[in-house]
Amino acid sequence: MNRQADVIVAGGGSAGLAAALASARAGARTLLLERQTKLGGMGTSALVHTFCGLFHPDVSQPWAWLNPGIPQEIGQAMMDRTGQTAPDLMGKVYVLRQHPSLYAQIADELCRAESHLTVLSGSEWTALRQGDQSGWELDILTSGHRQTLQAKALIDTTGDATGARLLNPAWCQQAEAARLYRPAYICAFHGTTGTHDDAWRLQTGASLFRAIRDGLLPPAAMGAAFRDSPFPGETFLTVDLEAGQGDWNPFDPAKRARMEQEGREVALALWRFLRAEHADFKNCPPPMLPTQAGIRETARYIGDYVITGDDLAACRRFENEVALAGWPMEKRENARGPKFRFFDSPAPAGIPAGCFTRQDAPGLFFAGRCLSADHEALASLRVMGTCMAGGQAAGKMAVDFLSGH
Repeated sequence: MNRQADVIVAGGGSAGLAAALASARAGARTLLLERQTKLGGMGTSALVHTFCGLFHPDVSQPWAWLNPGIPQEIGQAMMDRTGQTAPDLMGKVYVLRQHPSLYAQIADELCRAESHLTVLSGSEWTALRQGDQSGWELDILTSGHRQTLQAKALIDTTGDATGARLLNPAWCQQAEAARLYRPAYICAFHGTTGTHDDAWRLQTGASLFRAIRDGLLPPAAMGAAFRDSPFPGETFLTVDLEAGQGDWNPFDPAKRARMEQEGREVALALWRFLRAEHADFKNCPPPMLPTQAGIRETARYIGDYVITGDDLAACRRFENEVALAGWPMEKRENARGPKFRFFDSPAPAGIPAGCFTRQDAPGLFFAGRCLSADHEALASLRVMGTCMAGGQAAGKMAVDFLSGH
């Protein structure tokens, strides 16, 4: 493997995939690092089964793509492979149901088509050094083997602001534990029957409430929500977890393990209950569990511009904007459901270039869940469709940096 590249993208989630594709398509030799064994991030490993943020926020009009390029390309590929001709209208938003297995396949195919792109899976980023002439040096660990990689430009899409935490923790920020957006545990039920509309969800929620009250289900089951897959007979279950609330720390491996254990316990308790008590689930085998829980918030960079919730609500536009945001601020500071703050108008907000850069770190870019935003703005910008748009922008900005623009 060539240990030198023009651009290294750390993190193969929605933002990292888009960043790597944008960089490679512009002709830059690109390495994409991913700690898991498949690309797609939360959309594959955590079974997050909807693409949010892909569409214009004005639902009084026919649906329209919000950000052109890679977000639209991936969204259209998912629609084609799942047989959908339009997104779902859910209240005040358009949502595209996606399938994690197909997302992994689409990601693989897109990456294999790029001769300038090399994917390194199962690779953990362990150290970072900033050089005067050579750009950036990264140490990675793959199956116990250490390697050093060099690149002129680096894009951090790890979701955890890993680069800042390795090089200079003062470059990043983290909300206090009690306010961190709660993690979600998602699993897939197969062999379900029936029609699962809003009335069904209300009726099922009422039965779960009674079971929790009677001690038949753990209290954490209160955060359960159901959504059907694009394919018949498959239903996704999502459970928001308190995860210790004020004691939650996503960087603490013991607390992370306990949260994952709780997710499995709740998911399987719900399976046993539903299989015994609900006709739609009576033939379901044990659910397919995720590789990891869905993490909504850890740490974010402090960039040249910190976009705020007020910026988004006001639909603020910027001269140097490089992507658009259209998803409302979906705040999940507890496991009792989201609190939405919608934009003041049914129009998108701009995301300026300064949310992806720091002047004192030339050649370093960041996108996805760790872009430069306040806690409230992150509730909108963390969704996969917006992460794709931000990653695409960061990939283009890295190539412009290489060419001196």
